[in-house]
Amino acid sequence: MADNENLNVSREEILSEEEKVEKKGKWMYPALIAALILIFIVIFGYGLRLVTTMEHPYPPVVLTEGKTPVPQNNEEMAAYLNEVVAHAIAEKPKLSSDRNVSVNGDSVETDGSEYVKRTLDLLVDPVEDTIDGDFEAVSTEFGDDLEGLLPQPALTADDIESFSVDYAHFYCVVCGAVSDVQTETCENCGTDYRPQERYADDYSISVTLKNDPALLQRLFGPDADQSASYLGEKIADKVKIEDYDYTCESLTIYFKTNRMSDELKEIKYGKVLNVNARLSFTGDYAAFEPVSCSCAIGDVTEYYLTFPAVILNKHEVTIEPKKRDELVATRVQTDSDCLVTWTSSDENVVTVDDEGFLKAGKQPGEATVTASMEFGGRTYSDSCKVTVKVPVEYLRVNKHKMKLKTGESQTLKARVSADQKGFSMEKPTVTTVSWYTTDESVATVDENGTVTAVGPGTATVYALSDDGYYKSSCVVTVS
Repeated sequence: MADNENLNVSREEILSEEEKVEKKGKWMYPALIAALILIFIVIFGYGLRLVTTMEHPYPPVVLTEGKTPVPQNNEEMAAYLNEVVAHAIAEKPKLSSDRNVSVNGDSVETDGSEYVKRTLDLLVDPVEDTIDGDFEAVSTEFGDDLEGLLPQPALTADDIESFSVDYAHFYCVVCGAVSDVQTETCENCGTDYRPQERYADDYSISVTLKNDPALLQRLFGPDADQSASYLGEKIADKVKIEDYDYTCESLTIYFKTNRMSDELKEIKYGKVLNVNARLSFTGDYAAFEPVSCSCAIGDVTEYYLTFPAVILNKHEVTIEPKKRDELVATRVQTDSDCLVTWTSSDENVVTVDDEGFLKAGKQPGEATVTASMEFGGRTYSDSCKVTVKVPVEYLRVNKHKMKLKTGESQTLKARVSADQKGFSMEKPTVTTVSWYTTDESVATVDENGTVTAVGPGTATVYALSDDGYYKSSCVVTVS
C-alpha cells in the first residue's frame, strides 16, 4: 500500500514538473525574442552613435605649383606668352583653327527709318555666316611645320594694358560645388566645412593689349580694309558700302596652357571694331534711301593645339596587400601601332602587366607605375603613385563630452580600425593620430591625447587619423 502511495506521489510530481516546463516554455520564447530585440536596439544605437560622432574624412589638398610661376607683371606675362607659342612651334603639335565674326545687334544704329533699321538687323546673320563660311581654316597633323600658320605674339611689356590669370578655385568636399571666392561655409549646401582651395590643371589667361595699329595689323588680321573689301563683294546684291571708317575698341589675346608642362592648348586673337559706314541699297532693297550706320563687330581667330601624350586615368591609387586594380592609358597620337609599355619602380610593392593590371605585394609600401610610348622619335609617359596599405576607415575617441576644473587633466584614447564599423580584426598599416584643440585658452592637448584645463569655457578637442584623415571629437567644458 505504501508502495502505491509512493507511486502516486511520483506521478503527481511528474505531472507537476511537466506543467512547470509547459508554463516555462510559454514565457521563455517571448523573453528570448525580447532579448534579441533589445540586443538589436543596443547594436543599432551603438552604430548610430558611431555615425554621429565619427566625422567624415576630408584630407587636406597638397597644392602643386606650375612649372612656370604665375606671371606677376607685364614683363613676365609677355615673356611667358612668347615662350609657350615658340615652344609649340618648335614641338610641332597637331593644329586646327577657326574664326568667329559677330555683329552686336544692339549696337546697330542708323539715321534711316525704323524699317531700314529692322532690315539691317535682318542682314546681320547672313553677313556673319558669309564671313565665317569663307574662312580658310588651318589644319595640320603631328610633326607638320607651324611656321607662318600660328601667329607669334613677340610682345613686350609696353604692349600689354592688363592681364588676368585664372587657375585657383574653391571646392566644397560635401556637395562638389565650385566657387571663385573663398567662403567660410558652402553657399550651395550650407555645410560647415570650409571649401578647399584647389588648382586647375591649366592656366586660363586673358591679356588686354593697347590699341596699337601695328599690333592690330600684325596679329589680328585680316585688317579692316581687307574685311570691308571682302564683305563688300559678298553683299553687293543687297548693300553697297560707299564709305566707311573704324576705330579699334579692344585687342585681346586669350590662351590656355597646361600648368605642369607649359604646353599651349589654345590661343585666341580677338578684336572689337566700332565701324561707321555710308550704305546704299541695291537689288530688292533699291527703293531705300542711302543711310549712315554704325555698329560694333567682334572678330576672333582661334587656334587649338594637341600635343602627343599618354594619359593615365588615375595618378594616385591605394591598394590593400595582395589585392588588384587597373590603370587605363589613353594615347594621344595618330599611329595605331604605337604600343604602351608599363613599368613599376618597385615590383616588391606592386607589379603591372602589359595591359595595366596592378597586383599589390604582401607588404605595405609605395611605388610608381609608369606608362610610356615612343612616337615621332620621342618618349612620352605618365605616372601613377601606388600605395599598398591597409587603410584606416574608422576612428573614435573614447569620450565625446568631458567636464574639468581649471588645472585638471584627463587623457583621451583614440581607436582606429580597418572597417567603417570598428569591428575589424585586421590592423591598419598606419595607426597613429594627431590631436588638436579649437581653443588653447580653454583646454590644451598633447601628442598623447592628455587634455589639460586652462580656463573657463568650452573647447573641442579632436583626433585626426594620420591615414585617411578621419576625425572624432570631444567637447571639453572647463569651470
